[in-house]
Amino acid sequence: MASKPKPQVWKGALAACVFLAATSESCAQSSGTQMNGAGFLSACSRPDPEWIGFCHGYVQAIVDGPRRPAADFCVPPGTTRATIVGTIVEQLAAAPELKDMSAAAVAHGVLHRKFPCRR
Repeated sequence: MASKPKPQVWKGALAACVFLAATSESCAQSSGTQMNGAGFLSACSRPDPEWIGFCHGYVQAIVDGPRRPAADFCVPPGTTRATIVGTIVEQLAAAPELKDMSAAAVAHGVLHRKFPCRR
């Protein structure tokens, strides 16, 4: 019987997959399993506490997740998740061409423009 991979191996493989997905140029377009900009706009414009929680979790994962150096962003201390969600929603509402793109790619782009790192 083959031995099961150790949890650290799975964590490393998952981290590598997430990094590759986040840095791939093809990830900008939404696939059937990804939330697109229109879906994010619809979900995150609702005044429903469950959807608000979902959207806050979604953007927190983006803020905490891996980034490409060219798309880096630095959210100032004290910035709320509600502010981040609102900024992304505003951009999606103002730019219909973003609605077919991956919501994560849109969020990264918005955060990069709104919260650039000062070097």
